[in-house]
Amino acid sequence: MKRFEHKVLHFEIKSKRSYGEMDELLNRYGAEGWEVVSAMVNGEGFTAFLKRETSQDQSHEHAA
Repeated sequence: MKRFEHKVLHFEIKSKRSYGEMDELLNRYGAEGWEVVSAMVNGEGFTAFLKRETSQDQSHEHAA
């Protein structure tokens, strides 16, 4: 059975530069195996929901 871990990121958009910072952070997480599965606009920014598959060994560590 596949196992996943999840992460929620919030980005405040205050200027055009904020979009570049958001790109950099999402690319960094993408390089670590995270995938954006959903995103929504809220207030003055965005919330992104990410997931990545974990190995069987990692999932047992978190349950202990």
